[in-house]
Amino acid sequence: MEQVKVDFTTFHSRLWVRGILTADTALRIGAGGAGGATESDLPVVKDLAGLPYIPGSSLKGVLRSHVESLLRAWKPELACLSTSKPQTGKVRGCLTQEQVSGKKQESKNAEQLSRELIDESCWTCGLFGAPWLASKVLIRDLTVVSDTWFGHYLSREGVAIDRDTETAGEGLLYSFEAVPPGTRFHFEMVVENANQAEQGLVMLGLRELEKGRISLGGGRSRGLGRVTLEIDWQASERVDSSTLKQYLATGEGESLSDEEARAATLDAFLEAVEVKEDAQANSE
Repeated sequence: MEQVKVDFTTFHSRLWVRGILTADTALRIGAGGAGGATESDLPVVKDLAGLPYIPGSSLKGVLRSHVESLLRAWKPELACLSTSKPQTGKVRGCLTQEQVSGKKQESKNAEQLSRELIDESCWTCGLFGAPWLASKVLIRDLTVVSDTWFGHYLSREGVAIDRDTETAGEGLLYSFEAVPPGTRFHFEMVVENANQAEQGLVMLGLRELEKGRISLGGGRSRGLGRVTLEIDWQASERVDSSTLKQYLATGEGESLSDEEARAATLDAFLEAVEVKEDAQANSE
């Protein structure tokens, strides 16, 4: 099934997905610098009130990476950027930065150039963005659910290893902060101008979060960062060109609570990349 990739020149669709993200284990997203005299050597990110939060860009990054790894595992030609681009087949790989630069130098028509970049980019870049494409996915910063936060950070210690002696380095003991397990965060994702197949790819990523298959933050090799998403489909909405007038009048979009409608988007993606046909052929 051929899916036309849409852009931002006109309004096509918008999804709002809301839910709660729970830290099943201790969670550490570093602030990127040492703390003060009374703080841990490696503090976690906090807002101005000193409360923990999860940067939306951090979650979006690991979600993108996980989705891309699934696509690459199924079909190498669905891989992104640094891998070689196949010369044949209905599903094409991604552009490289060198190819994009070459197209920009050769092109004399901005509209045609934009269409080529959209059409020739891989599924991951087309949805999550690339240096030459705007992202269709926005994940807002995840603020802490107040009744799950008791004002206490975990403090753990680690030691750096001297690579020459392969032993603990002298004077290299450090401490780091982590958010306790059981802490919950408000989740909201906005997906703009994605076609049905791209919405299906979004649903694939959300399903992985629901099943707890995506870890977040630092210290994942130590068991930190396991999270689970619980989506509130009743509070999640969709609006497209056919329901835009109603949305403008009432401020409410179409509910995403219909499980069959959500499954239809995933089917559209699988058909677009010929996954369903391949699975059927392998089973015969």
